[in-house]
This record gives sequence, structure tokens and C-alpha cells, in this order.
Amino acid sequence: MVPQAGMAVRCALSAGRGCGEVDLGATALETAHRRSGTRVFQVVWPPLRVGAPGGPRSPKGNPCRGAGPHPSQCCPGDRRRQRLSTFGAALVASLLLVSRMPLAQAHAIAGMRVFPATMSFDDPGVADEGSFVFSHIDNGPASQDVLNLAMAKRVTRRFGLMASTDYQRLLDGNGAGALDGWDNTTIAAGYQLFIHPNSESIGMVQLADTVGHSGSLGIGAPYSVYSPEFAFGKGLGGLPHRWRMLRPVAVTGAVSESFPTDPAAPNMLNWSFSFQYSIPYLQDFVRDIGINGPFRNMVPIIEVPMQTCLDRGCANQTTGYVDPGVIWIGHYFQWGVEAQVPVNSRTGNSVGILVGMDFYFDDIAPHTLGAPLIN
Repeated sequence: MVPQAGMAVRCALSAGRGCGEVDLGATALETAHRRSGTRVFQVVWPPLRVGAPGGPRSPKGNPCRGAGPHPSQCCPGDRRRQRLSTFGAALVASLLLVSRMPLAQAHAIAGMRVFPATMSFDDPGVADEGSFVFSHIDNGPASQDVLNLAMAKRVTRRFGLMASTDYQRLLDGNGAGALDGWDNTTIAAGYQLFIHPNSESIGMVQLADTVGHSGSLGIGAPYSVYSPEFAFGKGLGGLPHRWRMLRPVAVTGAVSESFPTDPAAPNMLNWSFSFQYSIPYLQDFVRDIGINGPFRNMVPIIEVPMQTCLDRGCANQTTGYVDPGVIWIGHYFQWGVEAQVPVNSRTGNSVGILVGMDFYFDDIAPHTLGAPLIN
């Protein structure tokens, strides 16, 4: 790839998938950025603009025009221009080479796009992560508290395992404890189908088994549920320049069907999606609008987890929530808070809350807990 004037070469070392060209509108010679395990290099070509402060002089009126081929025969401006051009070409070549190294990728990352872990459904990447999500919602006079605990571990760079469970507490209208205990445990295996850095797209398939009789009496179901799933993510970083302020937008989603082993239990279609606007992406790859402090790492998000019954007397009945909120992405963890707004009266009539944290083991312990079991 030959860099063109006004363009920039970008490489995500953790993606290990090559480089692409985008108009970043940048003026710095080189910036390095660390975000969720991704090291990003941005090199503007040409290294310095003609006529810019500190850059090479314009050829017009250059007293060294027609000078000999050796640097000693030119003036300092031409020697500086030669050195900068040589340095820029060497740096670009080095980054192109390094970006193609087969490096591990533990988060849901495609090119420059980091897809944060959603709190109400699965994100589209195999990972080395641990998370907890707490939710509270009222259901008429009663209320429900749920604490979800999950752990994900890569076996290889593309294949991973996951386990999760919920602790639930159901309260009656007087606030007295009516029922509490552990729900059934879910185990799953996921495979990373594809990661396309240039189009900022990612996809994963997963097969989950919620094991019957593994939870507390009265909370866990007495039957198992099998759920094949496809999860995906797509960033809009390839939009044309006139739509550049929409480049930080990304969409993620997951579609699965639940097959219970109890013939009396209905099959369910689970379909969920999210809309995200990444402030880190805006600041680093589109335009720095001066957002500082903790707000620079925030991703405003709307999650929409939905469920449609397919048979057994509840066919075509849909329930779900619209969850607006924000996720903060750090180097070792992320946290988020979202509201839970029912989509219809069948779901409920009260607004709930989600609060969660996700820990990145590949950054916390990259050579032990955060490394694939098989490299």
C-alpha cells in the first residue's frame, strides 16, 4: 500500500489483521493509543506538510535547486526534508510489517473498533473475561433482584468456553423475602467466525446449555434448555467524509432460539441488538472535540433485549426492554449503568436498573489467566 497525501495509515496491533486507509484529519506525525488491549499507531503521510512550521521549505525560491546529489551539497532545509521523508517511509513500512503479525485478540475488536461487552445479551467476541451484572425491577407490588455472574475463557484464539449463573431474590409487596436462590447454570462454547478489520465487522456462533436441576429448588427449572446463537457487530467507520460524525456509531446483536427438553415448555426466539456511539472512537479517529477526563472513555448505548414465544399457547407474544445507558471502557475493566424500560404491559409497568462490571483478564494477567490455553 502506497500512502497518499492527506491519508493516514492505521494498524491495530492486537487485531493482527493488516492496515487500512482512512481520512482521519490528523496533523501529528505519530500518535500511540492504548484502549482495551489495542495499541494503535497513526502515521500521517507526508510526514510534514510543505510550508508548515518546522516543515520543508517550498521549492519556490530555493537556493539549492540544481545542487549536486550529495546531502553536503544542499542547504539544511533540503537535508531535513530528506531525513524526514526517509524516516516516514521507514516508519510506515515497519508498521505495515508489524500489523500483520498473528497477535492474540481477546476482546471484541475489529480494526479500530472496540465493541464493549453488553449487559443484557452476549457480545460478539470470544474472550478472557469475568463479569457481574446486578438488576432490580418492580413487577406490580412485588420486586425482583438478580445478580448475574459470568466467566469466559479462550481455549484457542478462536474457540472459547463460558459459564454463568444468576442469584435471584423475589420480594412480595411488603418487602419480606418471598423466594431466593440460584438459577440454573449455563455453560456455552463459542467460535469466532470472522473478524474483518477494514469493515469493522465481527461474528461469533455459540451453543449454550442451561443445565436442568442445577439451581435452587423453586428458582431453577427442572429441565435443560439448549440455545444455538449467532452474535455480530458492525462499526460505521467506513462512512464517507461528509458523514464522519456518524463513524463512531456501531451496531451489535444476537439471535438465538431456546429448545427446552420439557415438551410442555415453549420454544423461545431471543433477539437482541444495541446501538452504540463510541466517544473514544470519535476523539481518536474522527475528530478531537475536546472531551476530557472520564467522559473521554464513555460509550453511550441503547440495548434492546427481546424475546418472542413461538408455540405452546403463547405463540407470537413478545416481551422485552429498551435499556438506555452508558458504558465506561478502561484498560483493565469496564463498567456500565442502564435503565430497563418495558416495551409493553406484558413485560411490566415499572422501570428497572442494570449495573455491571466486566474485567479484562488478558490485560490483568496476559501470560496466565488472560492467555489462551492452546496457542
